[in-house]
Amino acid sequence: MRDKCLICFLILLSVVFVGWIGGWTRALKAGNEAYTSGDYHAAQIAFREAALQKPDSSLAHYNLGTALYRNKQFNEAIEAFRDSLAKHNGDTEATLRLAHIYYNLGNAEFKRGDLRRAIDAYKHALRLNPDDTDAQHNLALALQLAQQQEDLARQQRANKDTEPQTEPSDIGEAEAAQLLELLKKNENTRRQKLLQQQRKSGYRRSKDW
Repeated sequence: MRDKCLICFLILLSVVFVGWIGGWTRALKAGNEAYTSGDYHAAQIAFREAALQKPDSSLAHYNLGTALYRNKQFNEAIEAFRDSLAKHNGDTEATLRLAHIYYNLGNAEFKRGDLRRAIDAYKHALRLNPDDTDAQHNLALALQLAQQQEDLARQQRANKDTEPQTEPSDIGEAEAAQLLELLKKNENTRRQKLLQQQRKSGYRRSKDW
């Protein structure tokens, strides 16, 4: 899988063009610097603060997702990317950033092992950016692995169907054998009691010949 989990290039522009200097901008800048230096834990903290400062910012949630992904916190990264998608305004100018969100969401789903959701995310990314060769590569890989999983599951089901099954009659025979043994013991006990009674009464069985 090609791992292209990058901070959206708009984060650098946001620091330059945002018309005010506030907590949100400082948090984004701090997160960007930490991420660039490879300190993904510090980046995660900074981007989480940016998301708190501006909950409706798709960018803050997206960057938080990238830091969480780098920390191998894939479940949390997926949640952040989905929050970013939910808060995305859908502007045509932001189409490329939206493709990045779907692409990285696909990577996180892939890492978590949910190939079907990864495939869906990669397809969304390619609809927005058909020229993304990394998304094309990862989609092909996810499709191939998903097919292999289906083939393996189908083979396992076939093997299970051909395994000799224990018939209900086998269990019945076992129970019947136990019951027969119990009856024999009861019969022997009954005969012994009857013989004792016969001896006490002086009764003797007539000869067969």
